[in-house]
Amino acid sequence: MAQATIEGQVALITGGGSGVGAESAKALADLGVHTVLTGRREDRLREVSESLATRGAYVAADITELDTPQHLVTTTIEQFERLDLVIHAAGAFEKRSLEATDAEFWHRIIDLNLTAVVALTRSAWPHLIKTAGQVVLISSAAALRGFAGNAAYAASKGGMNAFGEVLRVEGQPHRIRILTLSPAQIDTELWDGRAPDAVRSKMIRPQGFGHLVAALVSSDRSIDYAPLPIQTPTDPWSAT
Repeated sequence: MAQATIEGQVALITGGGSGVGAESAKALADLGVHTVLTGRREDRLREVSESLATRGAYVAADITELDTPQHLVTTTIEQFERLDLVIHAAGAFEKRSLEATDAEFWHRIIDLNLTAVVALTRSAWPHLIKTAGQVVLISSAAALRGFAGNAAYAASKGGMNAFGEVLRVEGQPHRIRILTLSPAQIDTELWDGRAPDAVRSKMIRPQGFGHLVAALVSSDRSIDYAPLPIQTPTDPWSAT
């Protein structure tokens, strides 16, 4: 895959303190990208930020609060004077049957997985227009296939995929590239206590996924990508 030069660009990454967000930051920093990480745990954000190969920043914040998206973008511009990449890696995964899906649970999942994504992208959009930037939406295989107990989660990720398709159209005149990735299970702490080791060993490795994100955003800009389903070679749950 031919690489475009992204050295010196700036990425704003949600969920940057762990998992896919942290691994994407590391892979991008190795390509010379500066990062602004956000999440709720300041200690984790600091640890990741200080481990990166390039100068970065971090902001401990709740992305679902109304003022947070604009604050994150403003901080990024104040620190680096540009914004090239927005990577939406934060997310909540919790299963409940439809009968157990009350309004509080529904809104909690939708607010983090979808509403906050829209709000942050909207705040970043004017700056992405200036840089002909990119947006990475980390969705889920649950957006493409039904699983029991996933009503709220699947709706949030399906909405993210649909949102990405609108962004692809609206971003074209500004040369903004949208990458919607719908991976199967990734072995992050979200699976702690939810899957046995034999299953987790067959999941997508977060380091590998982070490198995939870096490879895609650094690929030749003459290439556009349809939404990408990403899977493991074998079903992880076949190990049980």
